[in-house]
Amino acid sequence: MRRSVVRIQEIKLNKFKNVKQGTISFNSYNNIKNKVFHNNTDIMGIYGQNGSGKTAVVDSLGILKDMVSGVSINNSVKNLILHDSNECVLEYVFMVEIEDDKFLVYYSFEISVNNENSIDISKETISYSKLVDDKWKNKIKIIDYDIEFGMQTFRPKSKYDEVINCNKENIINLGVAKALSKKERKSFIFSEDSLKIFKSSFIGDNLLIIDSLIYFIRLNLFVIKNEYLGAINTNQIMPFSFRIESDEEVSTGEIGIKLFDVSVIDKAKFNVLNKIINQINIVVNAIIPNLRIDIKNYGDQLLEDGAEGTKIELLSVRDKNKVPLKYESDGIKKIVSILSALIAMYNNRTICVVVDELDAGVFEYLLGEILEVIQENAKGQLIFTSHNLRALEKLNKECIVFTTTNPLNRYIKLANVKNNNNLRDFYLRGILLGGQKEDIYEETNKFEISYAFKKAGR
Repeated sequence: MRRSVVRIQEIKLNKFKNVKQGTISFNSYNNIKNKVFHNNTDIMGIYGQNGSGKTAVVDSLGILKDMVSGVSINNSVKNLILHDSNECVLEYVFMVEIEDDKFLVYYSFEISVNNENSIDISKETISYSKLVDDKWKNKIKIIDYDIEFGMQTFRPKSKYDEVINCNKENIINLGVAKALSKKERKSFIFSEDSLKIFKSSFIGDNLLIIDSLIYFIRLNLFVIKNEYLGAINTNQIMPFSFRIESDEEVSTGEIGIKLFDVSVIDKAKFNVLNKIINQINIVVNAIIPNLRIDIKNYGDQLLEDGAEGTKIELLSVRDKNKVPLKYESDGIKKIVSILSALIAMYNNRTICVVVDELDAGVFEYLLGEILEVIQENAKGQLIFTSHNLRALEKLNKECIVFTTTNPLNRYIKLANVKNNNNLRDFYLRGILLGGQKEDIYEETNKFEISYAFKKAGR
């Protein structure tokens, strides 16, 4: 495959969780629509009161990763559909650069609840616009899928005919792929059965775009949700999101190591873990002086399947003092857990890291320093939610999105912010006094809160 760069530009949520409609865009999107491209980092911090739609963005990107990875969507996703609706729609815009060619790629899907109270991926569309002679051409659909379509399976007819003319057996093959994707609650477009058909039939831009999205979302998109890190707080598992790149290969994914006890892991995982620890120790010592992470090797031990493994324990080392990593603060463990992914994002333009509640357990001043360094020097994309307002004093105002009380317009950027305004103070003033096109805080009353506490204690 030709070398590609893929970056998220826009996310739209429709009837998802408590968001009837909401759109958030990276600041670079308007530039790209105006044919201005850059190699700088893109940061999007999402702020707002509890329950106002911040985590909905993270959850939507988690579902996107599952869809394009071709894995089954958990039936519990039906609980994320807006309470008075039977379907939700998630839409994404990507900038894709494949050598000298540039595209805007649009991918969307609808998740609906069927008569069996299970979910269907009921609609799915991928299309693109290409930059030619400094003009964005009209949008071209590659695949427009609807579960209600009959024998044709997908539209437009020209693309369907391209697949069928390549191999007449694809009429049956597409029907089988559709049935399996429905049964297994998977993407039709990105299921392995469909991809075999498309990769043997499509040529040119169509195939390049599909391949580029697959590579980006499966290998270069990291979605770190609260439940992923919840195991840290209960001292059960230390999850590592990692990306290790060498001249020979790229290793990416997640590894979970026991915190409360020793772990026995296979040799391959042990080798990857060593690389992760060596990588993050370079940065850990700069963020938290005198701290180093170590692996205590207790020697070889057989795994349950009889394969050779290694018995290990994670340690925190300060000077010459070694203690199990589980005794470190939750903030330190969270930083260690996501650091490999952040290092990859810092150095690679096509890495996107998404973190829910980035600030949880992290010292306010340190959070500001890390975000400032990323804004000034990183190459990739960072999307995060936070309650700590330190970032508002460190990041450019264009990098911050705020939730509103209006479910029909859930995300906005603050208007009338001047360059000399402190965005943190400006935001707090907006909560108290208003002045934005949408209310950004559902008013609370400290006297009512005080009375409620007293009443509850009677």
